[in-house]
Amino acid sequence: MNSQELFNLVKNSKLAQVATPLLKNIRGKSAVPTHQIIYTPKSSAIRSNFGIKTTLPKQIGNSHIAFNDIDNYKNMPDVEKFSGKLHNRLKFQETGLVLRNHYSESNPLFPSKQNQSNSKLNDDSITNSLNLHGKVSPSNVRAILKENKGIYREFRQWLSKNQPQALLSPMSQSTTLELLKKFLASSENVTRKGLKLQDLIKADGKVGSTAISTHIQGTGGFSYNQKGRLTNTPNGVKYGVVAPGRLVGTKEAAIGGFVAGVNERTTLLQHNFARNSPGKHSRQFIVPFKVTEAEISEQGSIKLYADGVKAGKWMQSSNNESIDRSRYEASNPNFGSASERNKAEGENLQRLLNLIIQ
Repeated sequence: MNSQELFNLVKNSKLAQVATPLLKNIRGKSAVPTHQIIYTPKSSAIRSNFGIKTTLPKQIGNSHIAFNDIDNYKNMPDVEKFSGKLHNRLKFQETGLVLRNHYSESNPLFPSKQNQSNSKLNDDSITNSLNLHGKVSPSNVRAILKENKGIYREFRQWLSKNQPQALLSPMSQSTTLELLKKFLASSENVTRKGLKLQDLIKADGKVGSTAISTHIQGTGGFSYNQKGRLTNTPNGVKYGVVAPGRLVGTKEAAIGGFVAGVNERTTLLQHNFARNSPGKHSRQFIVPFKVTEAEISEQGSIKLYADGVKAGKWMQSSNNESIDRSRYEASNPNFGSASERNKAEGENLQRLLNLIIQ
């Protein structure tokens, strides 16, 4: 893409049509609510009718907007469409995906020994036994170890009383870790990090480095879809999720407000076409993706894994010419590789030359 094509792309994009906001960030980092989210039905959103005094521009056309002030005699408030994370959550729920959580503990709504108020949060790490966060910095760990200079001698004494066979024969690394965790949990001579109130306060939305890590219960309210539940459509039962997205790299794609990991082998054709299309940027093309898995991490972030959807004659990976390839017609005949497009253009040119010669 040359400079002129890039200029036309930016000139005709929505970024060039958005007015300069009065504030750098409507949502900000304030401790009190600074904005309001308004919802209106899709029919009213098309007419930009959100129930406020001033009619918004026609380019909004979305059901959710966020603004930081009411209409006044000076100007309109700063308005943002999509309302950020709320719209991303709604778009994710529309796909019908089921979130997987590998870090969930027992349900806190049902009483048990694991979720009592006096029980200790345990993320199955040695640092947690010392009242440290699971991802604490090494400097904080060294400071605690300096206060426990005789911890190695005490650990060997504990092994001689509880696990004497561990001193006579070599142990695996996993066995050593389990014994060390039991020793740290039961020993009273181990000096642990003293928790302070400041460690549990969220400064700038982040928990202190020495605070015990919290756990995401279930899906954290992000999605309530149940695993194994069938979804009926007019065409039958829905077995997979196909969502539109844009290629942002060889192995990444933007799907539903999230950056998903994509199998590179399934998007080679789409990536080559979008990259080699004259006069257009690769991110202007919206292509379908089959979302294979959605997972919520320990910190609450969402991880998506998707594959590219191939529609057309290239779905037939076999080289057998006897297969009826006409059953898989491409939705867009021009959505092919450069060699296929050049071959088609060459055939059309040859037909035109034959007509002229005749």
